[in-house]
Amino acid sequence: MTADLLEKELNSTNPLSSLYLLYGEEKFLLNNCLKKIKKKFGELLQGINYVILDESLIDDLIYNIESPAFGYSKKLIIVKNSGLFKKDGRKKQGTPIQEKIANYLNETHLENDVVVVFIEDSIDKNSVFEAISKKGVVVEFTELSESALIQKIKQITTMYKVNISEQTIKYLIETSGTNMQYLINEIRKLIEFADIRRNYYKRFN
Repeated sequence: MTADLLEKELNSTNPLSSLYLLYGEEKFLLNNCLKKIKKKFGELLQGINYVILDESLIDDLIYNIESPAFGYSKKLIIVKNSGLFKKDGRKKQGTPIQEKIANYLNETHLENDVVVVFIEDSIDKNSVFEAISKKGVVVEFTELSESALIQKIKQITTMYKVNISEQTIKYLIETSGTNMQYLINEIRKLIEFADIRRNYYKRFN
């Protein structure tokens, strides 16, 4: 699935999938989709129906999938930079924990009462990746082309009720690069500066 299709899916009335793998270098769009997943999921109480795991806690993943969310009908598990998608090119098999989780995902049908989201900077297509690809939603967030960046920035500035020309957006991209988060930060600075200047003129004129 592409990032755009995932965003449309999360904006629809369709229920969340039980398994996601979101990875790539475009962190702004990735984090935006993660926020939409959390919002769509509903109320979150960390440690009860909301669990965050990393590589140091990855051994607890299966336990957390199978343990109930007491007082809640479903649970959201976010797994960040798990180490599960690292591949040793010298070995055909993965580590014991990689094989354990890959086998678990292959053999287990995740029920509707749990949503597991893996967040990774980069991945190797190992046994865990293949298991998730069969049963879940896998999305790579790559840096956008210039035309796609322009479209995204126009959408965001419209949300801020700010008009910005395509020529200005192109200039921002040329001077600031294609990292979406950095571009948004620069636009926010410009908006704040414009508000300060407008308020100054209102006050003294």
